Amino acid sequence: MKLRPSFSSFLLRYFIFTYFLIWSIFAVAIRDKVGLGWYIFLWIVMTTVPAIIHAFKRVRFGWFFWIVVLDLVAFLPKIKPVYSKFESFSANGSYQDILKWFQNLSEIKVFVFVSITGIVITQLYRLTFSYEVNETSISLRSGIFSRKDRTIISSHITDLDVIRGFFQRMFGIGTIIPITSSGMGTGANSVFGGIEAQSKAGLGGVIGSMRSEKVEIVDPTNSIYGVKNPKKVKEEILLLIQNKK
Repeated sequence: MKLRPSFSSFLLRYFIFTYFLIWSIFAVAIRDKVGLGWYIFLWIVMTTVPAIIHAFKRVRFGWFFWIVVLDLVAFLPKIKPVYSKFESFSANGSYQDILKWFQNLSEIKVFVFVSITGIVITQLYRLTFSYEVNETSISLRSGIFSRKDRTIISSHITDLDVIRGFFQRMFGIGTIIPITSSGMGTGANSVFGGIEAQSKAGLGGVIGSMRSEKVEIVDPTNSIYGVKNPKKVKEEILLLIQNKK
């Protein structure tokens, strides 16, 4: 049995890049109708808020970091005091040409390019995941530039958990996590000083005293991620394993 994540499983990424594209087009209409200060303020709010939400949801802050960098690249050269400061750093002709190029670079063009590129890369990234299930093992393959190939021996699987969030249930998809005797598929959900964090089993550690509980880790590289009809898929996997036994 061969499986891939459905389109809906990466819907949040598709949505964010599409959102940036729509916002960039909308910004063209308001750019000349509001002052520069308000325009910059609206732009920063409208671009960083979705990135912050996604960063906290995934507990990965790369999205927020790169959006902030893009905003700085787009707007800092347009602020005259800042531009003058950068201009005074060097009189080198090449440096001045690069600085002028950044000043003339439209933030709208930057985000349109990033949005279209992001949608394409997300699609390619989704298609790199493939899962193959047979009587003896579950093979998990992923990666665009570097490939990861993981095999879980059927005899090591102690449980199969199906994780379905609210939106996943709406779209009829879910994630099947193979739990092994070594603890693969699970991690620690720890609370320390009011901050909650997850760590995969066998990776990293926690310093200090805190309350923790064992939870399933939803990771497309270590689970059968975002597939349609997950309960039916789970039953088919169980039948294959049982037939082997």
